[in-house]
Amino acid sequence: MNKIKINMPKKEIKLKMKMVKSIKRKLNKDILRRKSIKLNEELSKHDILTGLPNSTYFFEKLNSSLEMSKVNCRKGAIIYIDVDDYKIINYNWGYSFGDFILKCFSERVSRCIKGKGKLFRLNGDEFAILIYEFKSISEIEEICKKIYKNLSVPFKIADNELEISVSISMGISTFPDDSTNSDELLEFCNLAMYKSKRTGKNNYTFFTNEIFEKYYRETSIRSELKNAISKHELNINYQPQIDLFTNEIVGIEALLRWSNDKLGNVSPAEFIPIAEENGDIVQIGDWVMEKSIEQASLWKCMGYKFNNIAVNISPIQIKEKDFKDKLLKCCNKYNISPNFLEIEITESTLLDISEENVEVLNELKGMGINVAIDDFGTGYSSLSYLINISVSTLKIDKTFVDHVENYKNMVLIKNIVNLSKDLKYKVIVEGVETREQIEVLTDLGCKIIQGYYFSKPLTKDGMETLLDGNGKNNIQ
Repeated sequence: MNKIKINMPKKEIKLKMKMVKSIKRKLNKDILRRKSIKLNEELSKHDILTGLPNSTYFFEKLNSSLEMSKVNCRKGAIIYIDVDDYKIINYNWGYSFGDFILKCFSERVSRCIKGKGKLFRLNGDEFAILIYEFKSISEIEEICKKIYKNLSVPFKIADNELEISVSISMGISTFPDDSTNSDELLEFCNLAMYKSKRTGKNNYTFFTNEIFEKYYRETSIRSELKNAISKHELNINYQPQIDLFTNEIVGIEALLRWSNDKLGNVSPAEFIPIAEENGDIVQIGDWVMEKSIEQASLWKCMGYKFNNIAVNISPIQIKEKDFKDKLLKCCNKYNISPNFLEIEITESTLLDISEENVEVLNELKGMGINVAIDDFGTGYSSLSYLINISVSTLKIDKTFVDHVENYKNMVLIKNIVNLSKDLKYKVIVEGVETREQIEVLTDLGCKIIQGYYFSKPLTKDGMETLLDGNGKNNIQ
């Protein structure tokens, strides 16, 4: 076969070569630009620290999965992960150390779920696992258990010289059962995760309608509580404290009540923790203190006989710098002697306040204000606080009284009474409801009771009716 040879002038060859090189440069430049764009797109969808896909990519994949779920009628899930006490790791070891732990954590969890789902880093110490498909809830549970098992092994740092244990709380929502909206699904996961934290952390929780209902009610309480005082929705009930030997009212406890036009009657056990969490408790507590002292002052002026008014105090209030001054000013304003006031704090409060706050309590006691430990015996603190705090009264909790016929309960109550006698404390037994309980408590040396057996908490008018039967002091 003969080859055909084309003769081309050198000048034309050079020109064509130049054109080829120019085109090649443009193509290479375009390829590099496309690669750069693709690289930037990839980087924009991935977390720099862990290399995991980020929240942007998470929502892309989740929305895609939701669409596929509709078409294929398949179920998927989100496992929302929050590292417990991560702030403490940062505080104790520094942010670089915390970042290293997150990197190790993400690698370990990624290995656990390989082939079953994809791990994303959403923000800070918050991660999410997207399970594209599952058939049974038990599959999700197995994934969670496997993660916890792997995390039970501490992370070894600095050539195995240091071991750090990490725990996580997880919340799970499924689609399409819980929702087909990506934002809702993530919010539901978050709510379930917080339930895990509230129940002791290092646990997983599946989202349920009950969790949402509780969240919705708490949100409503937060919103309505803001205006409870201005809308005159708060009121105070009063429960008498009775001397068993004289059958006289010796003290009165002021108990806060809240009735809202949307929520109805809301229990203090429900709204007080929320008020403490959002800071409203300071304003509410001040209102309760002033109204209680004002009412007690009026009753004393009317000649009613009783020794003191007791008011519950939150640890948040005690931490306020002007707490002591407000208390004393209130007593002066209504011409009430400090020793006529008793402030009640719980044992858990003692765990939540500083030495400086303890000193404030001791100063108040020195000025005559009585300090009572409410729900005594149910907290987690040690008896050492009885040495550090000037206590006036111990209130034995209802849980001991409910089964007072139980031998152990009787022994505990008897010893609390004996301890109080030796330390010169007053003892009040709460939650007394039956004659049988009174007989046992009397035999154990208890003198003052409070509970439904004698009277439920009463309105101002109801309390005055009781006080009328208690006799009056002569007013000069």
